[in-house]
Amino acid sequence: MSGTEKTKIFYWEACTYLAWLQNEEKAHGKDCIDALHRIAKDNFEKKNIIITSTITFVEVLSSTLGEENERKFRRSFRHQDHIAYDVDPPIAMKAREFRDRFLKYKGGKTLSTPDAIHLATAAIYKADEVWTLDNGQTDKKHLGLLELDGHEWADKLAIKRPHVDQPDLL
Repeated sequence: MSGTEKTKIFYWEACTYLAWLQNEEKAHGKDCIDALHRIAKDNFEKKNIIITSTITFVEVLSSTLGEENERKFRRSFRHQDHIAYDVDPPIAMKAREFRDRFLKYKGGKTLSTPDAIHLATAAIYKADEVWTLDNGQTDKKHLGLLELDGHEWADKLAIKRPHVDQPDLL
């Protein structure tokens, strides 16, 4: 990486961490899981930044990870490899703003509070991409985050499934 390139900031929300930790290849596909491992490896080598909200700790650690995966999750935050941001007043107010915007969204679905906090944290800390596997298929009440990719009401955040950009071949 040259000195003029910006370090890419990835925001991982809870289901992204769960897929990475548990190698959920059958559920999400080999390309998705390979992308998670690649970005995590690059992060360990300081080639990118992975951020999340501290609410991710609640969401991830309340699932049945097993001891080794829980250790892996906790270790990923020890040396600032992954950075967790607290829900402070600016994030809380931004999350409220996002929830208010989506109260009248088509189809009657709303934005859940945890998802609003994830988006607010990503927006405030200027994530280049929000990585999620939340397509909203299992929740009839709340929007899936992937539905909001580039949406004006979500501050045009890039919200993507985990992927690795193909290098230019030229």
